[in-house]
Amino acid sequence: MSNTFSNVAARLNATRVTADGLLLASSEVHKLPLEDRGWEDRLHLMARLFKGEPEKGLAIEYRLMAMSTLVASGTLPHWALPEAPNGSVHIAEPVWLAAATEPVLFKEQKAFFEPKCFLKCVLSLAESDGHA
Repeated sequence: MSNTFSNVAARLNATRVTADGLLLASSEVHKLPLEDRGWEDRLHLMARLFKGEPEKGLAIEYRLMAMSTLVASGTLPHWALPEAPNGSVHIAEPVWLAAATEPVLFKEQKAFFEPKCFLKCVLSLAESDGHA
């Protein structure tokens, strides 16, 4: 990873993100027609949702991408229910909370969460909420 992108990654991880912000963004993305869910379209949506907070919008987009990759990989089988007709997946609250707080890692500018650490965080959050 280049120095410049390392600095961007550090800033994005330092940007405060909430589960509510992730849920809002995800909900709005799923309202878009499938053909309007590309990278640029989602970035425009984030800019509208988080007006005046460009790093927050970018941090949320990368966190959603990383969470989507984990869900699609099958790493969280009991925490995400099958895909709905609109392309959405029902995801348990501890996953959203973990996605808001776990460090996002980058490889070749693709965002991901470290699966074992992420799952450990989900389990910890679920236990503290009485759902594990």
